[in-house]
Amino acid sequence: MNVKALLDIDLVALESTEKVTMMLEMTAPITDAAKSRPGQAVEVVLDRSGSMNGPAFDSAKESILKLIDRLAPQDSFGLIAFDDQALVIAPIRTMADHDMVALRRAVREMQTGGSTDISGGYTMGLRELTRVATDAGATLLLISDGHANAGEQDPKVLAQIATTHATNKVTTSTIGLGTGYDEKILEALAQGGNGAHRFAYTIDEAIGAIAAEVDDLLEKSVVNAVMRFTPSPELTTNPRIEILQRLPHFKDGDTYVVQLGDLYAGENRRFVIDIEVPGMPALGLMTIADITLEYLDVAKMEEISVSMPVQVNVVPDDVAKGRLADPVVRAERLILTAQSEKATAIDELRSGNNRDAASRLKKTAENLRRQASSIEVTDDRTAESLQIITSEADEMDVLAKSAEYDEVAFSSKLLNENFSAKSRARMQRNFKENPKTQDEYNN
Repeated sequence: MNVKALLDIDLVALESTEKVTMMLEMTAPITDAAKSRPGQAVEVVLDRSGSMNGPAFDSAKESILKLIDRLAPQDSFGLIAFDDQALVIAPIRTMADHDMVALRRAVREMQTGGSTDISGGYTMGLRELTRVATDAGATLLLISDGHANAGEQDPKVLAQIATTHATNKVTTSTIGLGTGYDEKILEALAQGGNGAHRFAYTIDEAIGAIAAEVDDLLEKSVVNAVMRFTPSPELTTNPRIEILQRLPHFKDGDTYVVQLGDLYAGENRRFVIDIEVPGMPALGLMTIADITLEYLDVAKMEEISVSMPVQVNVVPDDVAKGRLADPVVRAERLILTAQSEKATAIDELRSGNNRDAASRLKKTAENLRRQASSIEVTDDRTAESLQIITSEADEMDVLAKSAEYDEVAFSSKLLNENFSAKSRARMQRNFKENPKTQDEYNN
């Protein structure tokens, strides 16, 4: 995997406290053809409550059948359906060991039932996945259209369960169908489980979302990436470190352990951390932290560990004044700070304050454009930084229009999906934008 650690500023002034931003950039390797890859394990947990009855349920079943067709003999597959109780439709086993006729029949014959116990279906799915030993990791894909009205309903509790299993190489991804699903729970499961959360408004979008998740599953080339960030002793006994993405992390002594999750072949992700550097008494090169990135390389089936120092150059104050910040690192940090406005707008939408949410998003877009207007394009990196900021501003504008004109149930879920991906550096392939464009709202 290609790994780089970049700082927005690598020159710090002598005896001056400074805040620097580090961006860790990862690009996953391209894997070999599917037939030679290690087996993947996938457990589908499907909502079969009464609200799913009709085209949504039929389309979900057809998508599962298409998933089965794409799995290789070495892959493992299982299926759980839940309403007020969870039922094993297909025990998880390798495709080579499945009776394909019976498996297809079991999928087609599923019927909708009663209430919605998401936690019951989810925990049953996790239990099934633990029966499969796979070094290449496992994915649980939960699909639901309704609000939890039975079982555990606290998003924080469910997120913690997902986080615990993510440590053991089980990724949780979720797809919400229509505008009636429990977005807080589904997004919390995806966040804790280091997976993706997708919002599928229409039947066609539901089919596309399931297909996109299958693409990511079958093309994993990096599993269970973990970053260990250890500040240097020079950063005092209580260094001020801020991890800007919403990623599961904990401290192990002085080391920050951040779970980055799985990456599909060729995926590029960027992770951003703020580091306060206290005033240094001597000039010269100084290591402010050490980074270790650990992950499973799926193609080689080897655990890889890459270590590198994070260094700054302590210079006289007059030299530091002439430094130029890395524009891409600054742009990525700016985009992440803008996500907090999305989070507030989501709360406003859920409270029925759509005008406040729309106004907040518009103002954030305006601020981003002001920042972009100060960028002088002189090379590829300044051009990239301008593109990053203006793209986010354009996206904010469309989300603001959705908050202003669309039904709250739709706009809140659209915004929540966008926030979920952007705040955790998940650049999803086939990522769905609002079906309406800025021009269509203006008309």
